Amino acid sequence: MIEIGVNNRQDTYSVIDGKYEYQRVQLDEPSSKYIYIPLSVITDTNMDIRRVGIFSYLKIHCGLNNIIGFTIPDMVEWCGGKPDRRPNGINGKVLSLLDYFNDVGYLTYLTEKSRSSYMKCLFDTAKYYEQCSNGYAVVYLDEIEKIMNYEKSNSKDGILNNSTILLVFAFLRNKIYRRPNELKPEERTSDGIKYRRERLPEAYSSNISDIANEIGVSTKTLSKIIDILEYDLELIVTDRAYRVKNDNDEYRTLPTIFANAYKREDKYLLDVGDNYSRNEIELKVNNMNQHYQNYKINKSKRKQKGG
Repeated sequence: MIEIGVNNRQDTYSVIDGKYEYQRVQLDEPSSKYIYIPLSVITDTNMDIRRVGIFSYLKIHCGLNNIIGFTIPDMVEWCGGKPDRRPNGINGKVLSLLDYFNDVGYLTYLTEKSRSSYMKCLFDTAKYYEQCSNGYAVVYLDEIEKIMNYEKSNSKDGILNNSTILLVFAFLRNKIYRRPNELKPEERTSDGIKYRRERLPEAYSSNISDIANEIGVSTKTLSKIIDILEYDLELIVTDRAYRVKNDNDEYRTLPTIFANAYKREDKYLLDVGDNYSRNEIELKVNNMNQHYQNYKINKSKRKQKGG
């Protein structure tokens, strides 16, 4: 991770190079490379839970001629699984997922289908960008590699795998707002930057159960994955609110707030560290108080990273 200085965290804000909110630091490879994951892939629960993992494999391995050569076992291993050619095994599930991508127009088979032999397909970039126009997640190559290389501790939760972790990360990356670094002319003042940050914090709020329903995983699995993303992989930062009583004197769980652990834009790193993410969360809390009375972060819920 490239370290950069703290950006503009004071009462007055300065404009960088006359038009930017943040200083830009060039990212090295593979951190500078990224792909788009269409929101329709992330949230389509009709597809297998490995949908974002397999889609990422296709996009990363797509050549300049849009042709992808692969084997199902290689896809399975890349997603952190063990190949299994039995009729109900993981190879067949991945092949069914490719069939779905074929049916909706993302790819066309160029060879016979096989659970184990070498195959080729043509990736439809027009379909890809058409779907991205309806929403997408920007995921960087080093982030994908970090997630796919993650080795979980002993767990009997079969759904908690590398592809599911990537699915959750892609969902959050899509939902967490990103302010463009380039400022509009009316924003190029100290007050303009301050107002923009207050109005558009780079954080997302939602109940865990709502996210689980939207992407098709259990709340228990999702909670485990969120902890992995935050404390093991250090890709996101979260804060949970104190529970409050409703009019019936019953305790109510308020939304969790999510932020990125760092801010990137295109091939640049703009900001990094807890000061960045916690500041964006605090800005989001201020907005939340307009909708939830006495919304307050419970800092005791924070855990130690790497633990």
